[in-house]
Amino acid sequence: MKPEITQKGALYSCECNTCGATLFTHEWATYDHNGRRDAMENGTLACDECSRGRADAHAARLSMPGYLDCTDWLFGADPDALRAELLEMYGEADA
Repeated sequence: MKPEITQKGALYSCECNTCGATLFTHEWATYDHNGRRDAMENGTLACDECSRGRADAHAARLSMPGYLDCTDWLFGADPDALRAELLEMYGEADA
């Protein structure tokens, strides 16, 4: 036996869209971290807790730069769908 020393990598997390459980993956802890991380990013990672839900890969809200005003967060796998939902809920955002 000999020691194995590995530098820690990034920790990635997301929430399940069904049960709300937080899903994690470390770059250094698993050798298949790229597949799990990629599944988190595109919203296809299955929940470890309930196995029915999928990862919420994106969060969106409206905010006013320079001010504390902002809307509540919306979560989902598709950024275009989140943008459309913000538009439907709050109307046209000022650019």
